[in-house]
Amino acid sequence: MIISTKIRIFSLIGLLLLISCEKEKVSSGLPMDADGNTYDTIVIGTQTWLAENLKATTYINGDPIPLVTENTQWSDFNRGAYCWYGNSVENKDIYGALYNGYVARLSNFLCPVGYSIPTNNDWSILINTLKDSPEDIKQSFKAKQVGWRAAGGGSFQVCCSCWWSSLPFPGYDDKSTYKVTLNYEIGSMSNHGGYSIRCIKDQL
Repeated sequence: MIISTKIRIFSLIGLLLLISCEKEKVSSGLPMDADGNTYDTIVIGTQTWLAENLKATTYINGDPIPLVTENTQWSDFNRGAYCWYGNSVENKDIYGALYNGYVARLSNFLCPVGYSIPTNNDWSILINTLKDSPEDIKQSFKAKQVGWRAAGGGSFQVCCSCWWSSLPFPGYDDKSTYKVTLNYEIGSMSNHGGYSIRCIKDQL
C-alpha cells in the first residue's frame, strides 16, 4: 500500500511538471509548431522571421509528416516527407528538418499559427533588405550551412544550403517548386529535393 501510494504521488508530481512546462511554452509568447517546439524570432526591415529553421514533424492539424530515411524511397516519394540531415536526429536542434517540395506547398498547414512558408516576394524583400544592411543584421538571420538532400537518388549533399518557397515553378506545377540558396538566389528544384523551411510572420 505504501509503495502504491508513493507511485501515485510521483506520477502526480510528474504530471504537474509536464503541465507546468507546457504552460511555460505557451506563456513565453514565442511561435510554437504542432510538436510543441518554440522558435526565437528576428525582425529584419518590415518582416518578422523565425530565427531558426523549422523542425516540425507534424502538420498543424495533427497529421504526422512521413519520415523517409531510405534514399530510393525519398527520391520516389510523391507526397510530403521530411528527414534529418544525414538521417541523424542529433541535427534536429542544430539545423532543423529537411522537407521535400510537397510539404513546401502546404504553407498554411505546417508553420506555427500566424506564420507561413515565404513566397518569392517575401524572399525578394528580405534579399533586398539584407543587401543594404550592416553585417550584424545579415548574421541575425542565422543562415547556417546545412546541406540538402538530392532529388535524384536521395543522397545527402554537403554544400549549397537552401530553403523552400511556397510557390510552384511555372510550367512544372506538379514537379518543381521555387527554392532560395544560401547566397539568396531564387531558382527552382524538383519537389523530390530536400531543403530547409524558414517561416515568416503573416502580414496583418
